[in-house]
Amino acid sequence: MVIVIIGILAAVAIPRFDTFYFVKLHGAVKKVIQDIRYAQQLAISSHESYNVSFSTASDTYSVTRVSDGSYAPDPFTRGNLVVNFASDPEYSGIDIATANFGGSSVLTFDWKGRPQSAGSASFSYQDNTINLTVENNTGLVREQ
Repeated sequence: MVIVIIGILAAVAIPRFDTFYFVKLHGAVKKVIQDIRYAQQLAISSHESYNVSFSTASDTYSVTRVSDGSYAPDPFTRGNLVVNFASDPEYSGIDIATANFGGSSVLTFDWKGRPQSAGSASFSYQDNTINLTVENNTGLVREQ
C-alpha cells in the first residue's frame, strides 16, 4: 500500500518539475529583456552607445558603455551590470545557447537607441528553450 501511495505521489509531482524549470527559464529571460531595454534607455538618455555582450562559454552577459568600456550600473544593486547564470543562485543552470547580432555576440545600441544590427539569442534550461529576437531600427525585443 505504501509503495502504491509513493507511486501516485511521484506521478503527480514529476510533471510539475517541468513547469518549475520553465518558470525559472522564463524569469531569467525576462531579466535579459529588461537589461536589454535598460541598455537602450541608457544609450538614449546619455547620448552614448552601449553594448550588451553575451558569452556563451561562461553563460554571462554584461552592459557596458562603448566609449570607455565601463560597466553600466545595475539599477537595483548599483554595482556593475554583469549577470553570471553559472554562479547566480537565482538563475543557476541557465545556459546561453546562442547569441548572434550581425555575426557578433555583442548587441550595440547607438545614441538614438537603435541596434547596430538585428539578431537573436537563445537560452535553455532542463530541455526548455526560449529565443529572443531584437529587431533592426527599433530595437524591439521579442520572446519566442
